[in-house]
Amino acid sequence: MPIDLLKTANTTWHSVHAYAIAHKIIAAIAVIAIIGGGYYVHNVFTSSSTTIKYITTTVATGTVAATMSETGQVSASSNISIQSKSSGEVLSLSVTAGQHVSEGAVIAYLDPTTAQQNVTSAQQSLQSAQISLETLQQNLAQAHENGYADVSTAFLNLSSVIDGLDTVLHGNTVAGHKNEQNINAYSNMAGSPMNIVQFRLATENAYQIAKDSYTKALADFKATPRTSDDATIGALVNETYRAVADLSDALRTSTNFLDSVRTTLIAQNVTLPSTLADNTATLVGYTATTNGYVATLSSDAVSVASTGRTLTDMQTDVDTLSIQSGKLSVQIKRDALAQAKQALADTVVRAPFSGTVAAIAVQQYQTIGSGTAVATMVSDNQNVNISVNEVDASKLKVGQKATITFDALPDISIVGTVSSVNTIGTVSSDVVSYAATITFDTSNPDVKVGMSATVNIVIGIATGLVVPSSAVKTSGSANYALVFDPPLTTDSSSTSGTATTQTPNKVTVTTGLAGDTDTIITSGLTEGEQIVSKTTTGSSSSSSSKTSSGNSRPGGGMMMEL
Repeated sequence: MPIDLLKTANTTWHSVHAYAIAHKIIAAIAVIAIIGGGYYVHNVFTSSSTTIKYITTTVATGTVAATMSETGQVSASSNISIQSKSSGEVLSLSVTAGQHVSEGAVIAYLDPTTAQQNVTSAQQSLQSAQISLETLQQNLAQAHENGYADVSTAFLNLSSVIDGLDTVLHGNTVAGHKNEQNINAYSNMAGSPMNIVQFRLATENAYQIAKDSYTKALADFKATPRTSDDATIGALVNETYRAVADLSDALRTSTNFLDSVRTTLIAQNVTLPSTLADNTATLVGYTATTNGYVATLSSDAVSVASTGRTLTDMQTDVDTLSIQSGKLSVQIKRDALAQAKQALADTVVRAPFSGTVAAIAVQQYQTIGSGTAVATMVSDNQNVNISVNEVDASKLKVGQKATITFDALPDISIVGTVSSVNTIGTVSSDVVSYAATITFDTSNPDVKVGMSATVNIVIGIATGLVVPSSAVKTSGSANYALVFDPPLTTDSSSTSGTATTQTPNKVTVTTGLAGDTDTIITSGLTEGEQIVSKTTTGSSSSSSSKTSSGNSRPGGGMMMEL
């Protein structure tokens, strides 16, 4: 008889349902068992296996650069006022505002007349000193038995010179200024510019030296009888010569002072006091008299020969006194000539650097003094000014190289150099910052002052064993790397890595400079070793073989960097 399946199933269902109602606890346990078994069977057939994969690299020698990135604004490296180093009338201006000039280009010409006169005077003084020195050297072998007589004559006639010089400088004979000494009166009448003040101080100093030298020599002369031995007479001659030379220098310096006063007063259209010409003439006469005694005493500077003394002895005495004094005088005059020539050169005002003339501060035919602003210039060279925190400031050093890029000019990159780091910080909201300047190595006309810039500064470069920074792990205070020894035979350097049952060794390492992506290893590894740069885990389903890097996908596995 055929079985009615539908009827049978229905009967069975009613029987189970009735049993479940009557035995609820047993029924619940049975349902749970059925569901758990089904889940287990499903996992058996659909479970995935997890595999660790290694990405490796080889330890090799290389170079690591550490950089620091900061932002700032472009500014001009120099914006200065060009000042005249000389004084005089502006004869011509060679540039206009807005004009670009090169370093050393002429900005203005000043009247060189006075400066040229000073050069001529300095040349004459040098020639006089050289002649005096040559005269001393030529007369080394001459006897000076007439030395005492020449000294006596010198003191007899030069007493009026030293007194007369004192009267010219310290008398009270300048009309309208008789309450002042002449030297101060002349200086004040000229307005006491820097060059006049310097001449006045030099004159006063030279006079005091001459007076002290003359007084000492005169006292020694009075204490030395004509019958003294040759060595004493020779010393007296040398001492007197030095005193007369000092007096000659004082007269020359005083004359130069009066000449400078005269030139300044003429330039200022001031009426010259009558005493100025008289005093100058007096000094010229004194100079002629004194120079005569300089020449006479220079020939007497050879020590008087005494029994047993050789010519070498005499030359030694003279060299230590007269010759040295003569050489010193020549050097002083040579220095004075160099200064006068520099003053003449300073009558031409030049650009100190390449740049643009922003403004002209003087006019043609205007009379200016030393220190007067002639023009304002902005240099071609540019900077980026940045502000860094105290941690980064400790890494900055003058001379470090940098790459500069600009927000407004994405296609332009300029190399620069750290030119200054402020050692004094500023505090704002309890944060300390330090100013630093990066100077362009080359200029670019497209870069404008005020533009925003990013500066990548190379704060360190080191060469050694290099590994990716990701290969260096940390455990507590120690660093380590994972090393395969022996190395894996399969290609494990690809980005997907390779799976292996071999376990890498944990090796402690010491690190050096760390760059943006790589790190120097100073100990622990050797060149050529295979190390783990990264590890990944991958899962593969029995129903799908798809993988992804860092993102799970339906029906697929996951690739995760550890």
